[in-house]
Amino acid sequence: MATTIASLVLSTGITSAVLQVLLDRIANFTQTKITQFTQLHVEFLKLGATMSKAKALVDDVENKKCFPEACRILLEDVKSVVLDADDLLDEIDMDLEKRNSTDFNKNQVSQMFLSSRRFNIPSELSKIHKELGGLVEKLESYCMINSGQPQMAAPVIPSTSLVDESSIIARGSDKEKIIQMVLSEQGEGGGNVSVIPIVGMGGIGKTALAQLVYNDPDVVKNFDFKIWVSVSLSYDVVKITKSIFYSLTEQVSRLSELKGAFELSDLSKYFELSLNDIHIQLRKKLRGKKFLLVLDDMWNENPREWDVLKLPFQVAAQGSKIVMTTRSEIASSILSGAPAYHLDTLSHNDCWTIIKQTAGLGDALEKELIGLKIAKKCKGLPLAAKVIGIVLRYKSGVRKWDALLKCELWESPEHGNHIYPALKLSYDNLSSYLRRCFTYCSIFPRDHEFEKDDLVQLWAAEGFIQAQGREEIEDIGREYFGGLCSRSFFQVSDDDQPRYKMHDLIHDLARLVSANISFSMEDNISTILPIPRHARYSSLLCQDIKPSTLEVFHRYEKLRTFMLLSEHASNLYQVPYDFFIKLGRLRVLNMSHSGISDLPDSIKNLIHLRYLNLSHTSIKRLPKSIADIYGLETLKLKNCCELLQLPDNLKNLIKLRHLDFDGYRLISSMPIEVGKLTGLETLPAFIVGKHKGYQIGELKNMRFLRGSICITNLENVASSVEGEAAMLHEKQYLEKLELEWNEMGAQTVEQEVLTSLKPHVGLRELRVTGYCGLIFPNWIADSSFCKLERIDIDKCHFCTLLPSLGQLPALKYLLIQDMRALENVDLLLCGSAGSFPSLETLTFRDMTKLKIWSGINENDMPHLRVLIIDSCPELVTLPSTHYLRSLEMLEINRCPELQSLPREGLPLSLACLIISESDILKERCEVQGADWDKIKSVPNIMIDDEVIPMEGRQN
Repeated sequence: MATTIASLVLSTGITSAVLQVLLDRIANFTQTKITQFTQLHVEFLKLGATMSKAKALVDDVENKKCFPEACRILLEDVKSVVLDADDLLDEIDMDLEKRNSTDFNKNQVSQMFLSSRRFNIPSELSKIHKELGGLVEKLESYCMINSGQPQMAAPVIPSTSLVDESSIIARGSDKEKIIQMVLSEQGEGGGNVSVIPIVGMGGIGKTALAQLVYNDPDVVKNFDFKIWVSVSLSYDVVKITKSIFYSLTEQVSRLSELKGAFELSDLSKYFELSLNDIHIQLRKKLRGKKFLLVLDDMWNENPREWDVLKLPFQVAAQGSKIVMTTRSEIASSILSGAPAYHLDTLSHNDCWTIIKQTAGLGDALEKELIGLKIAKKCKGLPLAAKVIGIVLRYKSGVRKWDALLKCELWESPEHGNHIYPALKLSYDNLSSYLRRCFTYCSIFPRDHEFEKDDLVQLWAAEGFIQAQGREEIEDIGREYFGGLCSRSFFQVSDDDQPRYKMHDLIHDLARLVSANISFSMEDNISTILPIPRHARYSSLLCQDIKPSTLEVFHRYEKLRTFMLLSEHASNLYQVPYDFFIKLGRLRVLNMSHSGISDLPDSIKNLIHLRYLNLSHTSIKRLPKSIADIYGLETLKLKNCCELLQLPDNLKNLIKLRHLDFDGYRLISSMPIEVGKLTGLETLPAFIVGKHKGYQIGELKNMRFLRGSICITNLENVASSVEGEAAMLHEKQYLEKLELEWNEMGAQTVEQEVLTSLKPHVGLRELRVTGYCGLIFPNWIADSSFCKLERIDIDKCHFCTLLPSLGQLPALKYLLIQDMRALENVDLLLCGSAGSFPSLETLTFRDMTKLKIWSGINENDMPHLRVLIIDSCPELVTLPSTHYLRSLEMLEINRCPELQSLPREGLPLSLACLIISESDILKERCEVQGADWDKIKSVPNIMIDDEVIPMEGRQN
C-alpha cells in the first residue's frame, strides 16, 4: 500500500520523543529533588512506570505504516497527557528550586512547599496517572488486535546505473565538474583512492547526476572496473562488500550477467563466505587495478563501518575513485576529506522544461504562463517537477491546471504520495530530539530567515535539548542545529552574516509532520486546517493586528509558544490583560516588531516562561512583576529606542542566560546587583557606575559570558583594584571586548585601569576608545593573544606611542583612528622583523598630527591587501610599500601635505589606487607627473572621483 499523507503525518515519532524526554526528566527528578517527599516520590515512580509502558506501545504503533483514524486520535491524547504532566513537573521543579535558594532549612522548605500549592500535588499526579493508564489500556487493545498483521511499508526500490540521459535537464555543468574530478589522477589525502561526495536534499537529482557520470564514455574507458551499489537506509557492510565483489567476479554463473548493479537484499542467499574471505578475494581482484565505485544514497554516519568497508581498496591503482551520493554532510565528511559537491536546485524554467517533457506537452506555448507559475511550486526540485508532469499528462483542461496552481502540493494525493514520503526519509532518519527541533520550525512562515543562536534559545526554552554531562545546554543545541544543517534541512541564506531558512518543500514537510501539535495563522487563517485541538506551538503573521486578534488564541490555553512574526504589526499598541491569564503555560513569547509600549502586570502569570522577545517595539518600561518569572532564560530587547531603564529587581532572574539589548547608550545604568545573574552568557554592554551594586566588580562571577560585550563609562573605575575585580582574564568564552571611556579622567589612573582589564588570551576582537592614558599596557601587544584578529583604537587623544601590534600572530584588521597626539609611526608598531604575519586590512584615519610614517621592512605585512590612509592633514611621508607583495588596494584621502608616493614605487600586486583631496599627490600622479611612472600600470585608478582609463597610459 502506498504511503498516504495521513499516515505520513501520524508516523512522526513525536509522541515517542515527548515520552522519552519526560521519562528522562522524571528519572532525574525522583533521584535528586524529591527524595524527602515520600508520597510525591511514590506517585512519580508510578507515573514513570506507566509512561515506560506507554512508550513501548507508542513505538510499536508509530512504526506501523497504516492505522485507523481512531489510533491517530489516541496517540494525540497520549501526547497531550504527557505534556500536561511535563507542565506540572515544570511548575513543581521551579517552585522547589526557588524555595531551596532561600535560607530556610529542608524541613521548612518542605512544609512551605506542600502548604503553598494552588492544588494538591499528589492528587494532580494521580489524576494524570489515571488518565494515562486508561489510554495505555486502549493502546494495548489496539496492539493486540493488530499484532498478527504485517507492517505495510512502502518498498524502497534500489537504484541502478542505467539512465535515460534525455530526461535529465540542466545538469550538464554539474556533470562536467564531477567528471573532471573523477578523471583526475590526484585525490584528497594523497592515497590511491579518493572519495567524491555529492550532497543535497532528497529529490534534487543526486542519483541522476551520478548515473550521467557513471555512463560517460570518457569515464567508462578510464577504469578497469566500474561498480554501482544502491545503499539506501539498510546499510550493511557485509552486503555492500559482497555486491562489490560480485561486480568483479564471474565465479557464480547465475550473476555473471549483472556486473553493473545489485539489490543488496538478494545477495546473501547466493554467497555464504565470511567477510574476511570476501575481503581477501576482493583485495586480490583490486590489486593494481583502477576502479570507479558509486555508493548511491548513503546514509550511514558510523566511521568504524566505513573503515571496515574500505580496507580492500588500499591496494588499488592510483586514480581510483569512489563517488558517493548522500543527504548527509556528516556521512560525506566521514568518507572524504575533500569538500562535498553540493548540488543546487534548478531554475523555474528548467522545472517547467521537465514538466513539459514528462507530461508530453511539446512546446505548450499556449500554457507557458500558467505552466511557469506551476513550475515555481517545485522550488527547483526535479522530483517535484516530474511528479507534476505525470499528473498534468492526464489533466488537459485549463480549469484543472488552475486548480493545480491554487492548491498546495500536499493537498493533491498524486503529489503528496510521491514527493513528501521521499523527503520524509530524511526526517525518519533523525533522532527523536532532532525531530522535535525540526518540527518546531513549522511555525515559521515560508522563506523566514533565522539565526542559529536564536533558534537554539527557542529549543532550549521548550526543553527540546537533552542534557549531556557537564556540557552546556545551548552548546548541545548548536550541535543539534549542525546536525539538521548537515542533513539539508536548513540552508544558508546569507553568507556574510550567517542566517538560515528552509527550502519550501522541507518547510511543507515540517508543517505536515507537526500538523497535530503546531499551527501558524496568516491573516487570521490557519496555514494547515483544521487547527489541532492539542496545539502547543503557534505563530501569527498578520498585517492588521488588533487586541481582538489575539483573543482567537485564548481557546488554545495549553499553548507553549506564541510568536508574533509580522514585521508590520506596529498597529498593535497593547496586549489585553487576559491574554497572559488565558495562556498561562507559555514558554516562548515573541511580541517583537509590534507597537506595544508596555506590558500588563498579568505577565507574572506566565510562570513557565523561558523566552521573551520584545525587540523592535516601543516598549518604555518593563513591569516589576517580570522579575517574578523565576525560570526566564532569555530576554531580548534589541532596538527598543524608548526603553530608558531596566527593572531594578532584574537580579532576581537568576536563571537568565541571555539579556540582549543594544540601546545601552540610552540606558543610564545597569540594574543594581546585576552581578547576581551569574549564568549570563549574553550581555552586550555593562554600564559602569560609581556606587556599590553598580561597579565593574559586578562582572566578577559572570564566568560564562560569551560573544561580545562593551564595558562603557570606564571613567567611573577608580583604581586598578576595582578593574581587577571584573576578572576579565577568566572570561574565556568572550570573543569581542570593547573598553570605552566617555569622559576624561586622571591619566595615571586610566593607565592603571586599562592595565588591570587584561582579557582572556582567547579574545578575537578588541576595541579601545576614549582612553586618555599616555601609553598602552604591554598586554595589548602580547603575542600570547594568538587568536586576536581585529583591533580598533579610537579617540585615544593623549597617546604618543603605538604598541608593538606587529607581534600579534593572528591580527587581520587594524584600525587606528582619532589619535590627536600621535606624530610618528615607526618601527615600534611593527616590532621585530616579519611583523604582522596575518594582517589583511590597515587603516589610519583622523590622525590630525601624524607627520611621518616609516618602518615597514621586507617580510613585514606579507598578506596585507587593503591600506587606507584617511584624513591625516599633516602627513608628509609614507613608508616603503613595495614590500607589500599582496597589496591590492591603496586609498589615500584628505592628506594635503603628502609629498609623494614611496620612492621605491608601488607593489606589482596593486589593483586599485584611490586618491582624493590630496593636491600635491594629485599633481604628481597626473599623466607625465613625477609619480606617473609609479602608478601607470595599476589597472584601476581614481583621482578625485575621476577614473583614469587604461587607454593611452603608455603614451
